[in-house]
Amino acid sequence: MLKPWKTLSARQLIDDPWMNLRAETCELANGRIIEPYYVWAVRDFVHTIPVLADGRIVLVRQYRHATGQFTLELPGGVLDEGEDPLVGARRELREECGATGGEWSHTASFYPNPARQTNQFHCYLGRGVELTTAPEHDAYEEIEIHQLTVAELDAAIADGRFHQGNHIAAYLMARAQLIQNNR
Repeated sequence: MLKPWKTLSARQLIDDPWMNLRAETCELANGRIIEPYYVWAVRDFVHTIPVLADGRIVLVRQYRHATGQFTLELPGGVLDEGEDPLVGARRELREECGATGGEWSHTASFYPNPARQTNQFHCYLGRGVELTTAPEHDAYEEIEIHQLTVAELDAAIADGRFHQGNHIAAYLMARAQLIQNNR
């Protein structure tokens, strides 16, 4: 019978607006001790699959310093404290792309890395969104907006231009709906 680990102690290593990292001493059911075991407490984040009336999907391209690459991604970001994920999805889409409206449905919620991180990834499909206003990027964002068809996004996954695992998973979970709606 599997049993959860016991946390014997925890030491806060970093606690700032960007990161919360702690080192724990954990005891397994068999009595073995793991020390340190690092846990990264991260706020939940949300992304959108925004689809325009003509079926094109709105994506963003931006620089990601950890990998030193520009990445093509689903619009989204970190949820505000206590924010409903759908409200956050619509807010992020408006801020990053200037897109509003549409009919929304939940696509996915999952843990990106439950071994080390505490957060969930949420994704919503927005059909019939419109580019209605100027984006409202924060001081740290430089974003290009791109619009791809399902076939073009499939090709971007195949050739490595669209390569964030969480984004690919959410897109593939919604892909059948995207194809069905474009027939």
